Amino acid sequence: TPDQLKEGLIDSLNTLLQPVRDHFTNDETAKGLLEQVREFKREATPVVSEDEAPKVFRLDLVKEGVVQPNSHLVMAPLPNSNPTMQSAADILTKLKAADTDTPKVLLLRDWTAIVNNALDADLKLIPAYHAILLSTLRAIDIHLHGEDEAIMKNVTIVLQSEAILKDPSNYWISVINAGRHF
Repeated sequence: TPDQLKEGLIDSLNTLLQPVRDHFTNDETAKGLLEQVREFKREATPVVSEDEAPKVFRLDLVKEGVVQPNSHLVMAPLPNSNPTMQSAADILTKLKAADTDTPKVLLLRDWTAIVNNALDADLKLIPAYHAILLSTLRAIDIHLHGEDEAIMKNVTIVLQSEAILKDPSNYWISVINAGRHF
């Protein structure tokens, strides 16, 4: 039963840990080290009032000057070996969904493509895919809306890897913090 399994696991872990516990209880040097670690933990733990929220680290592309505040973000699909005209048309539809006064941003997720092994994480194929995607978007946009009303002329293109490198420290801290939730 699950309860028996739990009890057996607890007993086995206690059996494995008992020599370690004994060492830190009986050995004076180990006992002193353990007390130092506990003291360091007490000193390192900041006292935070209930009113103070912990500082959250985020990659702030507005503060970095990459995008305008309150932008409408559209994420390009991950690069693949079979791009379709439909995926380009879908991106234009999503960009067009924003109010005309709202700044528009198209995020090209090259870093995510590498991490997810899109196009075998090939560092030549991924930018080639994005170049073809942007050319296709611009061509379809002009065909559908004309040069004067083209959506893409007012879209900020953001390459994910370049955005990350604007503030890599906060980016990696936010990645680590996100990982702590799982």
